[in-house]
Amino acid sequence: MRWIVLALLLFAAHINLTALVPAAAGQAPPPWWVGGRLAWPFGLDTHTLLPSGGALDTLTPLLAIGSAVFFLAAAGALLHWVVPAQWFGALVVAGAGCSLVLQAVWISPWAVLPLVLDGLLLWGLFSSRVTVPGLQA
Repeated sequence: MRWIVLALLLFAAHINLTALVPAAAGQAPPPWWVGGRLAWPFGLDTHTLLPSGGALDTLTPLLAIGSAVFFLAAAGALLHWVVPAQWFGALVVAGAGCSLVLQAVWISPWAVLPLVLDGLLLWGLFSSRVTVPGLQA
């Protein structure tokens, strides 16, 4: 189970970091063997909630980097690398929170997978009470 949670955290960090380099408008999706638009859900031709420019250009990198850092720190806590295990829950909630806002701003049919990942991580944390000591057993 520990490896599944670790994979979810790393994939969630990857998906959110793709917001830093959205696909060009009209560009064909990446090949299916690298995930296509599922693994790269952001595109410049996406109709966002915020108008292009100012706030969108400021919020996108902040939310993308913030969610990735929180998810990677949670992965570090899970593996007992540098980050205390007690921070795991707060890091997952912070990462999912940034990711949810980012996906809401860039809402499209491709945002479903990132939202499902966030939901799975939060469900595991709150419903199944996933903790670092619990995953070690």
